Amino acid sequence: METKGRREMEHIRKISILLVIASMLGIMAGCGMVQVNPEKDRAQVVAQVDGEEILKGEVLDQLDREKESHNLTDEGLRDKNNREHVMEIKKSILDQLAIQKLLDQKAAAAGFTVTDQLMEETREDLADIKKSIQRQLEEADEENEDEESQEKDYVKEAEDYLDNYLATMGMTQEEYVAFLAEQKCIEKLYDKTVEGIEVSASDIEEFYNEELAKQKENTTFLEGRSVDLFDPPKIRVKHALVEIPGEKVTEYRTLLNDKKEDEAKELLDKELEAIKDKAQKALDKAKKDGDFDEMVGEVNPDSAEEMKEGITIHKENIYLPEEYKEAAFKLKVGGVSDLVATPNGYYIIKLEEKYSEKTYTLEEKRDDIKEILDRQEQDEKWKEVVDDWKEKLVKKFEKRL
Repeated sequence: METKGRREMEHIRKISILLVIASMLGIMAGCGMVQVNPEKDRAQVVAQVDGEEILKGEVLDQLDREKESHNLTDEGLRDKNNREHVMEIKKSILDQLAIQKLLDQKAAAAGFTVTDQLMEETREDLADIKKSIQRQLEEADEENEDEESQEKDYVKEAEDYLDNYLATMGMTQEEYVAFLAEQKCIEKLYDKTVEGIEVSASDIEEFYNEELAKQKENTTFLEGRSVDLFDPPKIRVKHALVEIPGEKVTEYRTLLNDKKEDEAKELLDKELEAIKDKAQKALDKAKKDGDFDEMVGEVNPDSAEEMKEGITIHKENIYLPEEYKEAAFKLKVGGVSDLVATPNGYYIIKLEEKYSEKTYTLEEKRDDIKEILDRQEQDEKWKEVVDDWKEKLVKKFEKRL
């Protein structure tokens, strides 16, 4: 009887254990903790491009290469709070991979493939990039007067710089060459697709008239124009700035933002008074010695090189104080201003040259305008064609990401 009783108890114990295990599995499944086979997960098809598959592993590998540019770590990728953000990045990567594959297919079908000759041309392009990096490193050291520059191996530094840059993209130099060669094929496909597309003479004239009116109406952002049709009156000036301490400038602007104008004025007056003697000595030196550049070098050594040529400004320039512009435009060529009080400190300004306003004719700018408008038309055509290819040939399964 004891044996039979022990058997029944053992049977009950095993059943209880199985029930507990089953219960735990249910809980784990409910919590999303079911184990996933990584290889099977990576092998999931997340897109098809005209029959060619893109696997989830390709997206994950690209995400790993790009994570730093999205300010994400491995831990951040796993963080549940980042789930939606990471999913959006995955979708974006999938879209990029699909478009790349689509364009590679279309380029190959049009006869534009990566040949040995194209690879060699691209390697030469990369060699030119390295030389450019080398020159920039050398110029930077010359500008900073680096005493150790004579001992540096700039060829190796340029090589290391490029390797480090490509490492952030998850590429070696040879892989980058292959990538650039593929892009050259796509460029050829683009050129073939948009061949013959150009704007009419009336389109050019219409753009000229509309853009000219806009530029005459608003001269604030000259640097942002696609083509210059109108130049307002300008002057070329040099200046030195005896600065108010940065933290005091910040405090002054904070008071203004808080609508405490009286307190702001009191602070500014106090700070200007504290630097006035230094500013006056700089002005006296410039007027007495007649060597403005030397004075600038003593007051603002970091900007002395730039100020040897000076800067060209117009009255709507938003990067300089109103007091500066008002004083500068009153000067005669060769004249030096008195101390110009501004929220930044005291400026001392010398006028080098004056330029009258200028309106460019249509004939002067016709070729520039045509190039801009042709490219716009061609880009629109290219987008239309690629969108049509995507709609017909690309299938994405984003839920599998």
